[in-house]
Amino acid sequence: MSTLFHRLPKPLLFTLLGGLGCAVGWLPGEIWLSALRPAVPAAAHGTNAEPVAAPLIVAKVTATVVPPQEFNVQLTTRLNREAAKTGDVQISLMWDNLNDLDLHCTDPNGEHLFFGHKKAASRGELDVDMNARPPFSRKPVENIYWPSNGAPDGKYTVEVVHYARRDTEDATPYFVGIKVSGQTFDFKGIISRNQRNQVHTFTLDAKKKQIEELARQRKERAAQLQQQMRVQARPRPPAAVMSWRATGVLGGWAALLAIGLATFIVVGQNLGLRRRWASPREAGLVLGCGLTAGLVSGAVSQHLFTLINSIFAELAAVSALVAQAGQMLGWTLLGSLLGAGLGFFIPNLPRLRAALAGAVGGLLGVLVFFLVLEWFSDAAARLAGAVILGAAIGLAVALVEKLAREAALIVHWHENERTVINLGAEPVILGSSPEAHLYLPKHKGFPPITAIVTFREGRVQMENKLSNSTHTLASGNKLQIGDLWIEIQTDTK
Repeated sequence: MSTLFHRLPKPLLFTLLGGLGCAVGWLPGEIWLSALRPAVPAAAHGTNAEPVAAPLIVAKVTATVVPPQEFNVQLTTRLNREAAKTGDVQISLMWDNLNDLDLHCTDPNGEHLFFGHKKAASRGELDVDMNARPPFSRKPVENIYWPSNGAPDGKYTVEVVHYARRDTEDATPYFVGIKVSGQTFDFKGIISRNQRNQVHTFTLDAKKKQIEELARQRKERAAQLQQQMRVQARPRPPAAVMSWRATGVLGGWAALLAIGLATFIVVGQNLGLRRRWASPREAGLVLGCGLTAGLVSGAVSQHLFTLINSIFAELAAVSALVAQAGQMLGWTLLGSLLGAGLGFFIPNLPRLRAALAGAVGGLLGVLVFFLVLEWFSDAAARLAGAVILGAAIGLAVALVEKLAREAALIVHWHENERTVINLGAEPVILGSSPEAHLYLPKHKGFPPITAIVTFREGRVQMENKLSNSTHTLASGNKLQIGDLWIEIQTDTK
């Protein structure tokens, strides 16, 4: 394996290690997200809320009967705003964010009404469809109706589908109002992306008995749900506690990514130098740097979400784009901190340049996340973004190390096998200590610190601890230390 590490170009090696490290960190990160996301009560008995894909938040559907013959004020206001039509049967959906929810209904003839088929032969029509395209609204509504004396008798099935996520939060509470022959019925639920909730099935019949039976069933279901909610109710922590919980969830996920990336890069670096996989000091630094980078980026991202939502809540036309700024900054900051943190493990890596390169990697990762999110689940988007994040950071750091190189110590292991270590103001240590950059076997008599090599003011100096002497080395000088040959190079450009 060491031969492979020596022969692969370092930019390619670090690209592969970075991507693989973030992919490995992603798996426990998803488990962390699933374990710590706030739980939502399951659907009441008798409601059919079966997810198409397994969401992180379980959907819930509640039902109540509203005695008046009109919808509530908020839903009525939105329907009037969009000039929605009504009749014998009216089904309306509203929610309060930029996500694209869709109202579906299957009529007694089996014809499916939705955004892709807005008019049915039974005279049913989807006349209001919102948030499918700009301008987006934070107060959207959708409406399906059958005109007076135009609704056929029979069975109607009402569903809600979460079609596209455009807001900072995926799980979306919604409200459905159903008007049947003058009586209204309210249904509430929560739905996540790629999920389909069957809200209600009812039968339209001219006989008043059927309407009364529907009302009785709704009352019975509401009583069941209220009983269930009383059993499952827990005290809700204050808003500040919830904010810190969200910060911890996001920060923990980012920290696991950071630890995975740093672990693979450090182990790859050490194997290339034929050192042990990681010293205790390096293991502690990997854990500490990973936790710091993850928690800082998670906190910034979470609290910027909150700030943006409070400032731009009423600017629906632009808030969908602005709301993504929190995620972009969080990923970019994570990449920047990881790039700078790798300077603890790679000798003479310019921290500022590495931080800037890591920021570019983080930005690429979040752009891939947004792209994949349009077509696949949140988890798949996070995986793709994490892999690109790690690969981009690994590549960027290796390129920064190479481009910033003014002098180097080249270790010749065998013919066509060599390792390059940047020289600079930070000492490069040769010896049998686990902390030495170039390990020399202790059983062959090498002390913990055998030699120290630095590059200052255009000169390479080697402090020989065996002879207690200091030498100035020129470019091209070759020295044999044990079985190894090392070469000094200053004309790296």
